[in-house]
Amino acid sequence: MTSGENSLQSRDIRLWKELVRGCDQALGQLMQVHFKALLNYGFKFVKDDAFVKDCIQEVFIDLWRTRERVAEPGSIKAYLLVSLRRKIMRNRRTMRFGDPSLLVPEEATFSIEFSPEWWMIEQETLARKTRMISDMLDALPARQREVVYLKYYQELSREEISAMLDIAPQTVSNLLQMAYGQLRKRFSPSAIGTLLLLLFY
Repeated sequence: MTSGENSLQSRDIRLWKELVRGCDQALGQLMQVHFKALLNYGFKFVKDDAFVKDCIQEVFIDLWRTRERVAEPGSIKAYLLVSLRRKIMRNRRTMRFGDPSLLVPEEATFSIEFSPEWWMIEQETLARKTRMISDMLDALPARQREVVYLKYYQELSREEISAMLDIAPQTVSNLLQMAYGQLRKRFSPSAIGTLLLLLFY
C-alpha cells in the first residue's frame, strides 16, 4: 500500500470514527469524498442518474441510522461500494423504469463503458489497441469485468474485492487471471498493464 493510499484510508477511518460519535458533518464528508466513485459504480448496474443517486443517499441514511451498531470495516470505500450494490439490486426489483434500456439485465450485470475522452489519444496505434482492449473487456463474463473494474478503476485490493463480492481472495485472483488470459491472446503482458492503466485513469 502506498503512502497516498494510507493517507486516504486514515482520512476515511477518522471520518468513520467521528460519524459513529454522531458527527453529521463527517457523514457529509464521507459522502462527498466517495460520491463520484459510488455514482460511477452504480451506473454499471442501472443507467438512471436519479435512481442511482437515490440509492447512494439511502446508503448514507442507513449508515447514519445504524452507525452505533455497524462495526468499522476493513475498507470503508469497499464497504460503501458493496452497500450500494446491494441497495441497487434490492431497489431495482421494486422500481418501474419507464425506459427499459436504463436497466442493465441482471444476468448481464456489469457493463464497462469508457468516456469519449479516452478516444482522443493522439497516437493512432495506441488508440486502436485501446479500442480493441475495450471490446475484449466487454466480451468477458460479467464477474470478470467487475473484478477488473474494481481492481483498476476503484483501486481495491484483492482482499477488499473478495470481501465486497463475498468470494475467496483466490477466486478474485482466478477471475483476474482468466481475464488477463483472454487479453494475452492479443497483447504482451507489459502492453496489457499499460493499456489498462490508460483505460481506467
